[in-house]
Amino acid sequence: MADAFILRAELDPKHINWNARLPYGLTVEEVIEGVGKAYELFFEINNFLVGKGLDRLEDLLLGNSLSGMISEILVKSISDCSKTLVRNEKVGGHPDLVPRDAYPGNSILRGEQGLEIKSSKRSGGWQGHNAEDAELIVFRYILGHKDEAKGARVPITFVQILAARVTKDEWSFSGRKGESRRTITASITDAGVHKLRSNPIYQDFAYAAGKAAQKRLYKQLNASFGRRE
Repeated sequence: MADAFILRAELDPKHINWNARLPYGLTVEEVIEGVGKAYELFFEINNFLVGKGLDRLEDLLLGNSLSGMISEILVKSISDCSKTLVRNEKVGGHPDLVPRDAYPGNSILRGEQGLEIKSSKRSGGWQGHNAEDAELIVFRYILGHKDEAKGARVPITFVQILAARVTKDEWSFSGRKGESRRTITASITDAGVHKLRSNPIYQDFAYAAGKAAQKRLYKQLNASFGRRE
């Protein structure tokens, strides 16, 4: 049976910061519920693929393609759970989640209101295509390797979920050199990364990154982790 080879990811309640500050009426409960829906979908897809003798989703899609797909699934899952935010129905539209009924048909190419979602394996310096003011949630994930024992392989698992408003001057533009065809991107500066790390929705402390001061901050925040007020 395929079930024997697939692990289902779960959020650890003791790593949830119920006091995280979120915009547009979004709640920590809604984000956590949305992640649960995403985990369920990842499990069901991989259970089906492996049962058919195919590669897992994270082997079929690599790098930015996988991160982009994870982000899209999170956008849809959080939209389904949120009372105030819905998915931006415009293909390529910004931001990913917009206030309900703020735009006709919940569709806007470039809106000033809303929340952007990014997923990444990186521990910092997260990238986007544009340097701009944005309410942002970053989902940092880990996953196992193809050559690991099937029954022990780590599925797509979120270890950090961080939220902050990042301003235009907290992005660093990255151009291209010579004949490179890499996509032009902007990276979040240390100041922006610090803001995100200072407001975790979910933080597995084994994956805390940053300077000693950052780690002390997590220790102080730990009093509000895993406990609802």
